[in-house]
Amino acid sequence: MAVVTADILVEGIRRDAVFDWLANPAHHRQIVEGAFDGLDEDGPGAFRLQVRTPPRTRLLEYTFDRVDDSHGGRRVHVTTGGKRFRGKLSYSLRTMKPSTNTLVTMHMDFDPGSMLGQMLVGMGISDALHRSFKAALANLSRALPRD
Repeated sequence: MAVVTADILVEGIRRDAVFDWLANPAHHRQIVEGAFDGLDEDGPGAFRLQVRTPPRTRLLEYTFDRVDDSHGGRRVHVTTGGKRFRGKLSYSLRTMKPSTNTLVTMHMDFDPGSMLGQMLVGMGISDALHRSFKAALANLSRALPRD
């Protein structure tokens, strides 16, 4: 398995407000639009995202799955697919000081496949995903409604 993680501190918005906004699959287009090298929408919360990696552009399937607040924290789960990208992505939310700030972590565990896939992760897939995740989190921060 390969792992890619990025996070952002969203100031001035409480964790539950961020969680409620992320819980709506229709809002996810605002997160991924422009953060990846291409976007096709299959429905609310379901996308085919292009990720430009060496030696070619790859397709990442992104499908909203569910929300989870059962463990005291807040998580939004997404399933991922596509060659080299099959796995799980989650948005984890933590309250920061002051309590009006929220740390949002975007975390993806995925199976890049064979030995070649493992090499491609080291040659650029992880870097391309990390750049896209940082852009997606910036989009999230801008899209959240502020009081």
